[in-house]
Amino acid sequence: MPYCPKVVMVMPTYNEALTITQTIHAIFAATAVLIDYDIYVLVFDSASTDATPAIVQNLQARYPKLLLKTEACKTGLGSAYCQAMHYALEALHADIVGEFDADLSHQPHYIAPMLDLLKTHDCVIGSRYVKGGAIPASWPLKRKMLSIIGNYTARMLLHCKYKDLTSGFRFTRKTLLKKVLPARFLSANYAYKLHLMWLLHQAKASIGEYPIQFVDRTAGFSKLPKHSIWDALWVMLRIRICAFKRYGSMCMVGLSGFVIQVLLYNSLRFIFSPKVALTYAVLAAIMHNFWWNNQVTFRYEATRLSVLQRSTMFVLYSLLALILQSSWLTLGLHIVGSGWLQENGLLFLGVLLLSGFNYFIYSRLIWAK
Repeated sequence: MPYCPKVVMVMPTYNEALTITQTIHAIFAATAVLIDYDIYVLVFDSASTDATPAIVQNLQARYPKLLLKTEACKTGLGSAYCQAMHYALEALHADIVGEFDADLSHQPHYIAPMLDLLKTHDCVIGSRYVKGGAIPASWPLKRKMLSIIGNYTARMLLHCKYKDLTSGFRFTRKTLLKKVLPARFLSANYAYKLHLMWLLHQAKASIGEYPIQFVDRTAGFSKLPKHSIWDALWVMLRIRICAFKRYGSMCMVGLSGFVIQVLLYNSLRFIFSPKVALTYAVLAAIMHNFWWNNQVTFRYEATRLSVLQRSTMFVLYSLLALILQSSWLTLGLHIVGSGWLQENGLLFLGVLLLSGFNYFIYSRLIWAK
């Protein structure tokens, strides 16, 4: 028999006794025809005070692929998803991990086309903001504006091209999720979605967006915390700070390399011409910068290249930078004339102009995830 990928659909719950039965029936009914997949539903209950766990246990007799895992106290949606995803990957050996709301806001008939789209992508999200998708028409204008503006703001701050960064309906391949899933998300609540999308985006995942019609729950009550907007802004701020810290670290390494370059250049300038002195000084700075960037700036990056490959690319790029700096220095000296102040001023300006491009090359090519 051909191998069927194991799909584990994670569904966190907290006091969903009014909706959980209908949701589970609907999921298994919609997926019964998907003979190419081995589909499981993992209910992760966060210490519900109603009958939710008992209802799931009763339904397990009818659905052998319905699984239940619980936590002793409620830790938040993001925490629940993180724990359940690790369990799905490590204990259940899932090939594909899905995220699904327990209140049927996500409609099960989208599961089949989303899994079909996943055949050509690493991850597929159910998107409310691509053509064909929609948010409930019954939403008040304020909620609609918050949702639309919130997603637009997130795209701008996180530099992501995707339309729906806060969708909780998603399927992700095991190989990708294992690569990006942290021990815990930056948010234990709903803003985990932003962190996960950022991690997927940073991993250069192929992400597809399938249009879905999001619907409001018909029973029970929303668990969305009142501080969700501030939580989302805090997560986005922390993501940008982390990116800035890495850029700052690269700049500090570059600055120390520049000091070495200037000191060596000025020492060798008494012996060699400006071009030759610059060549030796830049080569010394190259070795210094690679070692420190590899050990400090990008130390925690799970890169796809070996140290030899990274060092080779770094040297080749640095030699290109050397040519650019040499040409810049020659042109500058021709314009402003020679002299200690002019030469070192041109060196500093050249390094400053290259810093942004250096970071792009380092993070996207040499130390790319």
